[in-house]
Amino acid sequence: MSNLIRGEFYKLKKSNYFIGIIFLAIGASFFLITVWDKDIQRLQKAHSNFLMNGAYSIEYAFEYIIYTSFIFALLGGEFIAKDFKNNNISKSFSYGYRRSKVILSKLIVFIMACLFLEIIYTTILVIHVSIIYGFCEVLNLSTILYLTRVIIIGIMYNIATICIIAMIAMITKSALCTFISPVIFFLSVQLSFSKIGTYILLPYVAGRGAISRFALKEDIILGIISSLLTFIITIAVSMLYVRHEDIK
Repeated sequence: MSNLIRGEFYKLKKSNYFIGIIFLAIGASFFLITVWDKDIQRLQKAHSNFLMNGAYSIEYAFEYIIYTSFIFALLGGEFIAKDFKNNNISKSFSYGYRRSKVILSKLIVFIMACLFLEIIYTTILVIHVSIIYGFCEVLNLSTILYLTRVIIIGIMYNIATICIIAMIAMITKSALCTFISPVIFFLSVQLSFSKIGTYILLPYVAGRGAISRFALKEDIILGIISSLLTFIITIAVSMLYVRHEDIK
């Protein structure tokens, strides 16, 4: 399987579209900076003592997954959907590799590539905010625990969201459908604010509550469970679909 993973990394590295997507991630950082600055100005007017620093901006970057996921969806359309549509994925099958290993290797590389893009725009945002406001007031145990919670749960629910995109790419085999799939994320978040349905159980909804500064214990547990369940379900559905789908 290590050979498959190296092969997928090589294909991604040699692709022209990935370079373009990296620049989109850099562009997303400036979008986040603009939105951050506007939100801070608004919050300062309402709460003059509102805490703002580089540490808090990490949480901010994770929360905007419903917008930045369009970048991941674009990558998923090119890296996964087109491979299935053009039957490139079948070449690995013909080499004697099991379907499960081929799909897992592609998922692993896709997730790692998305996290790499996330690191790019998050780092730029944190550097910008830290230069202006500092990284944190005091680096004590409370701050360390807060950052640990934000990073661990933030990565968990972001990976769960990325897996949803990967599953859609495999099932639809359409770059267009994959690219517009984050619209579903946006709509479900809006519905969750209205408390319509069970949208609060979705990882990118529950995760936002779990990484908030004053999150309740129940919200943290819900965020973790939601992320784990979504990860397991999407991987299982993807594996079962590919196992029974006639891929030539």
